[in-house]
Amino acid sequence: MGLLQRIIYICLELFHTDMRRKATRKHQYDISQAISELNKSFSLITDLAQLRNNFVAHVSEITNTKKIHVFLMDPDYNRFYPVKDVGQSDQAKHDLYFLPDDKLIFWLNVNKVLLNIPEHPDVYAFFTDRDRSVLQELDAKIIYPFVLMNQVKGFVILGEKEEGSYSEDELQMLSVLFEQASFAFENSLLYSQQRERSSKMYRADRMATLGELAAGTAHEIRNPLTSIRSTIQYLQNRIDDPEDKSLAEGLISEVDRINDIIQDMLSFAKPEELKIEETDLNELICQILRLVENSAKSLGIEISLAYQARNDTIYVDKNLIKQAFINILMNAIQAIESPNGKIQILVRDVDSEKHRTHLDSLFLVEVRDNGPGIPENLLDKIFDPFYTTKQEGTGLGLSITYSIIHRHGGEIEIQSELGKGTISKVRLPRKAMN
Repeated sequence: MGLLQRIIYICLELFHTDMRRKATRKHQYDISQAISELNKSFSLITDLAQLRNNFVAHVSEITNTKKIHVFLMDPDYNRFYPVKDVGQSDQAKHDLYFLPDDKLIFWLNVNKVLLNIPEHPDVYAFFTDRDRSVLQELDAKIIYPFVLMNQVKGFVILGEKEEGSYSEDELQMLSVLFEQASFAFENSLLYSQQRERSSKMYRADRMATLGELAAGTAHEIRNPLTSIRSTIQYLQNRIDDPEDKSLAEGLISEVDRINDIIQDMLSFAKPEELKIEETDLNELICQILRLVENSAKSLGIEISLAYQARNDTIYVDKNLIKQAFINILMNAIQAIESPNGKIQILVRDVDSEKHRTHLDSLFLVEVRDNGPGIPENLLDKIFDPFYTTKQEGTGLGLSITYSIIHRHGGEIEIQSELGKGTISKVRLPRKAMN
């Protein structure tokens, strides 16, 4: 090699070395900037879905992996579900979950450290077949638990990197980052739950006020209405003209319809005492389905039931609970506009608190439809008496349903999204609070 060639070669090597150093510094700066921005987002973002999106985007930039899943405990189901993306349907997250008794969760609770699956095949072998099946579907390589109050509240799963593998330095950095993230996700979850509780308290207070108003109004209307009906009947007996008699009958029919509405108002405002009895919930729901199936079939709507509760015994006022679920199902049937309508009913039992007795655990009943959905700005009004979007409706069906469920010590919640349908969630204690 000539002198000139050697000089050119050395210059090129120096140039490439300098470029690699600049690229390394830029990469380190990019990672540092991503970590800084992520830390800022922990204190600024309270919405759970937005926090998840921001977290995934920055961790993906730091680790060079696209497969990132954040799991948190869902108290409604007593399961760990992935936090859904903004705009993602609830159904997408319900396909993947972990139970508190699964061996994966047991291992995380005992060890409370990051798990590098490729380096610990013995731990992976300890997991159940179902654990491994879900982890394979997620392409899991790294699992980091969110530990708060010495208890696993969630975890993040990282898939395989697009290039290379996770280094020790990288894992240590992620451990520090994920520890901060655990507090951010817990705070976001608590904020969401507190907002939901405040909404429920406001709704309960509003419903109580409306109930008092409805009771007073019903009594004020019923007295003159009785006089009107009696007068029409008296006049009807003195009418000879058949056409006039028919008009009088029509008036009596309308008065009776008003009276039925008043009775519904009183049922909502001053309900009768509950008649609690031991009931087979599975059988009760099957009876309800037989009552509404003709209405559904006539509109081309398919109803399916998935009963996943461990047992069937519940202590409720059977007739009132039947009325409540008929109201929910008929609302779903009437809301569906397409001929390929579907209504899915899912029944589970949930031990929502660690020290609940078997008798005090909850039943969770979900009714999902693929109707047009309800606009977000109307969701707060759907339980209000006389609020309805139906031309023929009185707007008392869901108000009465709300009253029945709450008198049993339960809760009802409606979740809906335009174009994606509606989910009615009913939580009933196994033994009603009479």
